Amino acid sequence: MEYIWSSEIDSILSVGRSLESVGVRNWALDRDSALAALEQLSAMEVAVLGGDVYEISNTDIESNYDNWYCNRDSDETEAAFVERSITKARNYIINYQAKAGSVLFSIVPSIKRR
Repeated sequence: MEYIWSSEIDSILSVGRSLESVGVRNWALDRDSALAALEQLSAMEVAVLGGDVYEISNTDIESNYDNWYCNRDSDETEAAFVERSITKARNYIINYQAKAGSVLFSIVPSIKRR
């Protein structure tokens, strides 16, 4: 089986809707699922590099071009980056102004290369 991120991360994010129909190899999650995914990624010590916002139009998903990102600071430990990136993603999702059920969030995790 081919994974997008890793088997563990894919199992967390794949609760969302596939974005392959818009040419993106990832999933988009509703607000509650995205926040739950962030908690799971945090427990796995996986940083979040950013994410995108998608709008639901009838049965279609379309990017609305809103997004966030988080780069690791040069003097930042991996643990501090994980915490800061999860906090930034959580705050963005919680504070995003949209009618309930009208948007989905994709999350871009940092994966450790072995």
